Amino acid sequence: MEPQAEETNTTGYDVIIPDEVKYCPYNGTYQDMINKAYEMDDKKIMKALIEYRDDMINHNKLLFYPEQLSHTSGATVN
Repeated sequence: MEPQAEETNTTGYDVIIPDEVKYCPYNGTYQDMINKAYEMDDKKIMKALIEYRDDMINHNKLLFYPEQLSHTSGATVN
């Protein structure tokens, strides 16, 4: 029997929660958990939390402000 594939991003809009974030030993907001991971010198957890937080920020921008992503700069054309 072949091994099962990991969860796939079927819609292109989902952000998969890494196991390091799912089972993070720290409590609080993402910033609190990042700070605690930094204090504990837990680089693996800190990296996963930062990447997931940034992915969620970009995900929300894509869902709620897609028109802003289509512009490459803030310059106006006359």
